[in-house]
Amino acid sequence: MNPRPNRAGRSFRIGSAAEFQRVFARKTRRDLGWIIVHAAPNELGRTRLGLSIGVRVGNAARRVRVKRLIRESFRLVRAGIPRGIDIIVSSRNHADRPIADYMRAITDESKRLATALGISTTDGE
Repeated sequence: MNPRPNRAGRSFRIGSAAEFQRVFARKTRRDLGWIIVHAAPNELGRTRLGLSIGVRVGNAARRVRVKRLIRESFRLVRAGIPRGIDIIVSSRNHADRPIADYMRAITDESKRLATALGISTTDGE
């Protein structure tokens, strides 16, 4: 039995610079003002997350907090996100927000982007 069934380990992360460039080159994105969600299809059959949190977000502690919130949000909503899509979340400097805002943004925008990419939004992981 898996003691951590909802774990989003390394296989759910976008790791290489080439993979980031592939997603950014697709130019499919949704801008919410405080975060931007980029997406591109993948052939892996699972959804992966990449983070692009720049220095403008704040000091190191602030950037780490934003990354943690986004990763945890992704982990919690992963089942409701369409499969076969790579998502990169970029953040701008913004006031503190509850985790529910991140969860809603990732879920809603990834579904919109999947539809724009022609990926079925009915089957989550």
